[in-house]
Amino acid sequence: MLQLAGAPALSAFRIQKLLRALRTLHPGITALDACYVHFVALRRALTGEESLLLERLLRYGPRHGGGQPSGARLLIIPRPGTISPWSSKATDIAHVCGLGAVERIERGISYHLQCERAPAPTELLHLAAPLFDRMTEIAVVDSRQAESLFT
Repeated sequence: MLQLAGAPALSAFRIQKLLRALRTLHPGITALDACYVHFVALRRALTGEESLLLERLLRYGPRHGGGQPSGARLLIIPRPGTISPWSSKATDIAHVCGLGAVERIERGISYHLQCERAPAPTELLHLAAPLFDRMTEIAVVDSRQAESLFT
């Protein structure tokens, strides 16, 4: 499974709204960042040309202004065992573009919380409540758990 970073996932207004909600749960949160992350299940290894094409396909939306986000990371992904509508369309587009090696593409959101005190993993999962829809998504703290998307 490949993991490819994507564009910022939320507007500044939405970030501020979520930050207020998170601070009611953990007053020490000082900043929040959110960006898309793409998970790609492959039938075989990609060639260099295919890798470049896939990266171009997944480069959409606004660009990050700065460097890498920092802070405690929470990853919101679609529920394992489901295929999101975004995934269906993205996978179809990849196939039409000649990327037959791509079995499926899924998308999640990587949240980075900067805190005065680093929260424990169990605290992070508690903080995830305002960040996702429990009917269609799950929160994980380790990106390796995203492999469950394709099983």
